[in-house]
Parts: sequence; structure tokens; C-alpha cells
Amino acid sequence: MRLVDRHIINRTHNFWAWCDELAFKSKNLYNLANYYCRQHFFCTGHSLDLTKLYHATKDSDAYRALPTKVSKQIIKCLVATWRGYFQAMGEWSKHPQKFLGKPKIPKYKNKTQGRNAVIYSKESVYKAPLKDGICHLSMSEIMHTCSCGYCNRSEDSTCYCLLYN
Repeated sequence: MRLVDRHIINRTHNFWAWCDELAFKSKNLYNLANYYCRQHFFCTGHSLDLTKLYHATKDSDAYRALPTKVSKQIIKCLVATWRGYFQAMGEWSKHPQKFLGKPKIPKYKNKTQGRNAVIYSKESVYKAPLKDGICHLSMSEIMHTCSCGYCNRSEDSTCYCLLYN
């Protein structure tokens, strides 16, 4: 079971600037990883797998700007996006009438206005405050109480903290 503790962060919220910065850094990594995927696709016609994409991006500033577990989640989401593109292409080649047009490859996020989702899994939050039900996101000053009730339980339970802006 995947439990989610979702927090809506508005522009008036105290953590707005932090969340906006995290989402911007997430966008930078997404665009960098997407660049590698697109270049590989144009050369070979195939997608990069998760391991090759990780090794291509792990030494970049965009990857290091976020916690490692968060960066890996962003790359996993991009790989899933490319997988969806190839599945759509396969379905389109068999049944083009189901689509309005040919599926397009994943695009880049806008360089200045673009933002990307930031997913903090249980492994990417500080452990000491988590025992008290406080979710303190690593490499940030964002702290909030976790209302899901599973964060302070055993290691086999999973809680995802999703921040939207």
C-alpha cells in the first residue's frame, strides 16, 4: 500500500519560496535527463534505460542540487514518461484511429517558468524528527507535521510527501 501525505502550498504559505526553488531545481534535472534521452533517441531510435540515464546525470550540478533519492525519483518519472511514449507509439501503429495524431516525444519544461514535481520518499527525510511525526525534508528548511500516521512506524511502511505549488 502506498500512503501519501499531500500538502497544498499556496503563494502566501511560508514554504512557498522553498517549494518553488525545489520545483525549479527539479525542472532543471528533468530537462537535463530529457536532453540525454532525446539525443539518444535521435541517434538510435531507442530510449535510455534507468541505469544509463542515472550514470549520465549523476555528476551534474542539477543532480547534486537535490537530495539523491529525490533526484532518482525525478529520473524514474522521466523514464516512465518515455516508456509511455513508446507504448503509445506501439498502439498508434496498430490502431491509429484511437488517436487524434501521432504521439510526440516528451518535451522540455519551460526554461524560466517551468516547474516539475518533487517527490520526497520516506528515505529522503530526516529520521530523528520523523519519529515525532514531523516530516523535515532533507536539504531544505521545510518541516511539517505528517498526518498519515505511518511515518513513525516500522521501516517497511512507506509514506510519500508530495509538495505542489
